[in-house]
Amino acid sequence: MTNDFSQPQRMSPGALFIIFTKLFMKSLAPLSIAGVYDIITSSSGDIWKFILLIMAVCVTVPFVWALISYLPKKFYIKDGNLVFIHGIIDHESTIVPLDRVHSLRTEKGIWFRLLDMRGIIFDTLATRKEEIELILDEYEWKRLLEVIDRDGKQCEASQTATEETESTHTVCYPTKNLVLAALCQNHLKGMAVMGSIFAVVFGNLQDLSKEATDTAAGVLDSFFDSLIDSPLRLVVFLAIAYLAILVMWLGKVLLRYYDTSLIYDNKLLTFSYGLLTRASSRFFFDRICTISIKRNFLEKKFGFSTLMLRQALNARAEKEDDNMKLYGSDCSDFFLRWWLGEDYEKEEDFVSARSGKGVFYRYVILRALVALGIAIGLICSELYAWSLLPLIYLVVLFPKGLLAMRHSRIELKKTYCIVHNGSFAETANYIKYSDIEVAGIFRSPLTRRTHRASLVLSTSGTAFTIRSLRVSEANIIREYLLLKSE
Repeated sequence: MTNDFSQPQRMSPGALFIIFTKLFMKSLAPLSIAGVYDIITSSSGDIWKFILLIMAVCVTVPFVWALISYLPKKFYIKDGNLVFIHGIIDHESTIVPLDRVHSLRTEKGIWFRLLDMRGIIFDTLATRKEEIELILDEYEWKRLLEVIDRDGKQCEASQTATEETESTHTVCYPTKNLVLAALCQNHLKGMAVMGSIFAVVFGNLQDLSKEATDTAAGVLDSFFDSLIDSPLRLVVFLAIAYLAILVMWLGKVLLRYYDTSLIYDNKLLTFSYGLLTRASSRFFFDRICTISIKRNFLEKKFGFSTLMLRQALNARAEKEDDNMKLYGSDCSDFFLRWWLGEDYEKEEDFVSARSGKGVFYRYVILRALVALGIAIGLICSELYAWSLLPLIYLVVLFPKGLLAMRHSRIELKKTYCIVHNGSFAETANYIKYSDIEVAGIFRSPLTRRTHRASLVLSTSGTAFTIRSLRVSEANIIREYLLLKSE
């Protein structure tokens, strides 16, 4: 009998093992650290007792918690709604209309692949707590997807006449272009990866004895003193650190976006990507609120771009990570034609406005004062070599502020507008008038003298501020945006 999900049912049996595995990996690290500490401080006769105890706790606690998480959860589809039943004491029901689902995200890590399963997350405008996450085998996932697409089309047909859906097409993105485009990015982004590793290492140092901590601190002090005394060593160290950051950044990009492929029609984009964890995201045509296209100097020179598809955010800022970001050859024209229409480039500007010098002053003054204060503090502490870093930042800050002022502007077309921002890399943000929810003007205490104000635009998932516009231009643009959005 074919499963139509009309009756309440639990997730696939393998979901219990997946939940247990995730909980086991989370509990393994802290319990292992505690176990190693107890083994070191205990007598040799009690070592095996501690090992057995830690192993029992690492297995028993996650398994019991996995059962508690798995057994009460059931789901089914009724009248175009996905109903999710959960709760141990109080059985709660979360109802999500299928036509309100903004995207479907899936996860397929190593254990998922071995068991031929995948995790599914239904994205809505609700808070993270209200979202539904299911773990199903591939057969049930395909059946559920068929039912969702069928019921979703029925919901659309009941409200308005549906347009004929074009045949689907598939596009593959070469890994070579992904690597080259990743190398064109700001390589310092890899510092976030390196910083997280250092945070874990230094956090674990607290579990060591005072003697071991003092020894590690002494080794680090002598190491950095030797770097300061020898400029050649400092250059070599910075080069090695830069290469390490570059490798980490490339590794992060490849792990997430390796073997990216796209299946699309005139209503839906479906991306599949990832190396170890194979993920997918479905973007509906009418759920995208902004398409952002970033190009820095290297990307412009080699014909690359970074494209971001932005959806509506829920109450948690973490949903920003769920937006799709594409590195590689410049494919912006394809996505803009798909989203804005084939003739989007033929629409001429009828209103545009550029930012003034206020953007430069706002960008530079506060940052310059902070960097200058840090440099003075380092010089007073006789750390002359390290004082070069904030001084170099000051030198870079001024051209960065000039570029931020030059790029800041807004252009109004017939059916959409473009908000430009960025400094070394210019970003063009394409927004449909129908997606604009707020258009306001912010006046500072200096507005009476400068006759400049800031224009604020907000959609369901993005917000932009175009600073230092002429007040007259800002008023005209705001009135037109409000008129078009209505």
